[in-house]
Amino acid sequence: MSLLGRFAGSARRMATPAATFARSGMPLAAPAARNFATAVRSPRPLSIRGDGLFIQCVVAALIYFVPQDLIFLAGLGAAAHNTAALTSPKQKQADAEAAVEEFKAKKGLSDVKVSKGRSTWHVTM
Repeated sequence: MSLLGRFAGSARRMATPAATFARSGMPLAAPAARNFATAVRSPRPLSIRGDGLFIQCVVAALIYFVPQDLIFLAGLGAAAHNTAALTSPKQKQADAEAAVEEFKAKKGLSDVKVSKGRSTWHVTM
């Protein structure tokens, strides 16, 4: 069948009502939907080149900011550690059981919960 015959046949089929197709047993085609470009889900670039300006700016920012951030966070961590160590210092005890009993007697407590670790014991009231 030539191309012109195909066009003529499709034009004839489109001109006949849908009821004729239903009686003839031919399947009805769904109306064609328009296909547009895919919707953008987030504002991200389609490609990032390794030698592009974006990567160069990220590398420069990391080189500039990370060392000073590390120094600041190390100081902050040291200050937090020193504050915690001054608030509740660790003390090495030769006899842990006797130290717990002495603590209970000094504080006037009778019911405390002792969690025994490998090298550290924790007392909870």
